[in-house]
Amino acid sequence: MGNLTNLINAIPDAQDGYIITAYSHNTLKAALVAIASQLGAAAPPAAQTVARTVQPNLLTTLPGGAAWTVSLGLASSGANGGNGYVSLDLPNGAVIQQLVVIGAQTAATAAKGFASLLVLPLAGTAGQTLIQIDLSTGGNPFTLSGTPNAQLSAPPLSASALLNFQTVQNSQFKYALQAQVLGAGVNINAFQVVYTTGGGSAPAPPQNVVASST
Repeated sequence: MGNLTNLINAIPDAQDGYIITAYSHNTLKAALVAIASQLGAAAPPAAQTVARTVQPNLLTTLPGGAAWTVSLGLASSGANGGNGYVSLDLPNGAVIQQLVVIGAQTAATAAKGFASLLVLPLAGTAGQTLIQIDLSTGGNPFTLSGTPNAQLSAPPLSASALLNFQTVQNSQFKYALQAQVLGAGVNINAFQVVYTTGGGSAPAPPQNVVASST
C-alpha cells in the first residue's frame, strides 16, 4: 500500500492556468496500474528499450541548398557541405532517450556541423531541437551520441516541458532527423534513435531547469 500511496501523491494537483503535460498523464497512469494490479488485473508489459536504425536518406532541406550525396546505406557531404533531413516514424507514447550517429570524418580537417532530432508541430515547420550532436568531434570512423537537452531552448525548457517533447505524440507532432555540415568529407552510415516503451513506473517529478553559466 505504501508504494500505491507514493504513486498517488506523485500526481500533481490541478490548478487553473497550468498546462497538462505528459508528466501529469504518466503519473496518473502509474497510479491506475498499481490499483489495477492490487485488484488482480494483469500487469502491463515491462518497460522495453528499443534502438531504431534509420537509413541516412537525407533530403535537401532548402531549395538550392547543399545536398548530401546519398547511396545505399551512406550519405556523404560535398565541397559545399550538406544540409538535409529524413522523417522519423516512432510509436505513439514512446519516450525518446538518445540519438546515435554512425559515420566518419574523412577529410584532413574535420568539417563543422551537427546532427539533430527535431520535434515539429503538425501544421508548422518551426520545431523544437530535442537532441543535438556536434559532428566536428568525430574521427574516422565515429559513433557519436546525444541525449535530450533542455538547454537547446532559450529560455531552457523546464523538466516537465522536456519530458513532454521526449514523449512521442503523433496526434500533435511530427519528428525528423537533420544533418548539416559546412564542408566535405563527412560520411553518415546510419542514425539510431533509442526510446523506451511500456512500464508502469511513475517518472521522476519535474524540477526547474537552470541554465549553466559559462
